[in-house]
Amino acid sequence: MLTRINVNGFKCLEDCELTLAPLTLLTGPNASGKSTVLQAMLLAFSGLEQKNVSYIKEIVKPFSQFEEVACRYSNAHEVRVHIQAENGLYTAVLDRSGFHVTPALDAEPFGYEENLFYLSAGRSGPEELSELNRDLCVGQHGQFALGLLERRKDKPVHPSLIHPEAHANTLKAQLAWWLSFVIGVQTDAKTEKVTATTVKTTFHSEGVENVSPLNTGAGTSFLLKLLIMCLTAKPGDLLLVENPEIHLHPGAQSRLGSLLAFLTARGVQIVVETHCEHLINRVRYEIYTRQLPAGNAAIHYKPGVREPFEAIFINGQGHFCDMEGKERPFPPGFFDSTLAELLVMG
Repeated sequence: MLTRINVNGFKCLEDCELTLAPLTLLTGPNASGKSTVLQAMLLAFSGLEQKNVSYIKEIVKPFSQFEEVACRYSNAHEVRVHIQAENGLYTAVLDRSGFHVTPALDAEPFGYEENLFYLSAGRSGPEELSELNRDLCVGQHGQFALGLLERRKDKPVHPSLIHPEAHANTLKAQLAWWLSFVIGVQTDAKTEKVTATTVKTTFHSEGVENVSPLNTGAGTSFLLKLLIMCLTAKPGDLLLVENPEIHLHPGAQSRLGSLLAFLTARGVQIVVETHCEHLINRVRYEIYTRQLPAGNAAIHYKPGVREPFEAIFINGQGHFCDMEGKERPFPPGFFDSTLAELLVMG
C-alpha cells in the first residue's frame, strides 16, 4: 500500500506532497495538474525491473524527456519523485543526464500489468472485434480487456472481491452483476473467440440478445473495460484510473462510487482522476453507511495550474473535513458551479 507521494519539478508540480489513501481522488479544473500525479507515479515505476518494462516505458515516453517536462515555473534542474510505501521508499530522479529509480531493499516491486494497472482517459470505446493478447491484461487504453474477459470469464474472481448478490463467483457472473448495477438495467456482455488473436463482443440487455457494441450506448463499452480491470484485480494491487465516469449518465456515475468503495474496502488501492461530483458524493455516502472506513479515502483538489493541491478528507458522517477531522467546506467552483444560475432562476 502506498501512503505518500512527493513530486518536485515535474511539469506544473513545483513542490507537491500528497497523502495516498486506499482510495485517492484527484479532482479540480481541466489542465490543472491532476493527471500529472498519475504520470509521475508511472514514470517512477517504469524504472523498476519488471516483466513488462518495454510496455510501461512506451506509456511514459511522452513525459520522460527532461527538457519537455521540467517545471518551467521554477526552472527545475531535475525532476524528483518520492513514493512512500508501507514497506519502503521509491526515489526516481530525471535530469539531463538520464533517469534512474532507487527502491528500498525491502519495498515490494510494482510491475505493470502484474500488480500495477493503468487505464487512461484516452481509452478505446465500442468495438465489435478486440485483440486477445497473451502478455498483457488490460492495456492503457483498455484495448486488451475484452480478450482478458474471454480468457478468464469462467474462472472465479478473487475471493475477497466476490459480490454475494451475483449468481456465481465467476468473472462473467460478477461482471454481469456490476454492469447491471452501475448502468441501472439488466445487462450482460458476451465474448467469443473468433481467431487465435481476436475476440468478438456482444451485449444482452433487457431481453434483447446479440446487440453489437456499435449499436448501444458508448458508456456501456467504456464501463465494461473498467469493470474487467477492477474485477480481475486482487488485494494489494494498485489501479490508476483517469475519468472512470466517461460517457455515463449521472446515476451510473454515482454508482461507480460504490464500486470504488467495494474494491478499496477489500484491499485494492485505487488512485482516480475525476471531474465527477456524483462519484465523490457516492463515496461520501459509502463512508456514511460504513461500507468504507472514513480514513480510507482522501480527496486532493487542485484549483489551478499554479496553485497547490488542497487535501480534503471525509469523516464518519460523510462530511468534508481536514486532516485533523475539523469539518470544512469544499473549495468553491466545483459542487456549486451552477448555484448562481439556479439562484437567478429561483
